[in-house]
Amino acid sequence: MLTQQASIASENSGEKNQPLENGKKLENGKSLEGDEPLEAKGRLESLDSLREISGAVIDRTMTRLGADFYSLFAQKLEDQVDELKENLLVKERPTALSGSIITIYHRQNIIYRTALSPGRQNVEEKTDKAVSAVGNYVLRWRIERYLKDTFDIDYDEI
Repeated sequence: MLTQQASIASENSGEKNQPLENGKKLENGKSLEGDEPLEAKGRLESLDSLREISGAVIDRTMTRLGADFYSLFAQKLEDQVDELKENLLVKERPTALSGSIITIYHRQNIIYRTALSPGRQNVEEKTDKAVSAVGNYVLRWRIERYLKDTFDIDYDEI
């Protein structure tokens, strides 16, 4: 019986779309991959807008205290900064003595760093300071970016 199944399996291994034991085919419908390259269909131009996500605030917090800071920070930043096109990272490093150290990054540059005590009474105050610091940084960064000499490089290469 076992040798008979092995011989049937070896005979069927060369054929595509063989039904399984319960009668269903391996592939349903037409293939998701097209035969034509992306350039031929004109789809490559539509993919240009998907190259980079802008305005994302990434949460890399680990504790409840960090999550509270992140949620307040993201809400207040959205309210106060118009059209944020820069990506930010909120990272938390929990410590035994001081609660957590929160750091906000933009392109691997530290914008703001603070220590949150385990009591949650100062989270809102620290969040307001962080939003103010980030707003000032983003404004200054945009101005510096547009005033830099870009004769031989583009803005995204700076």
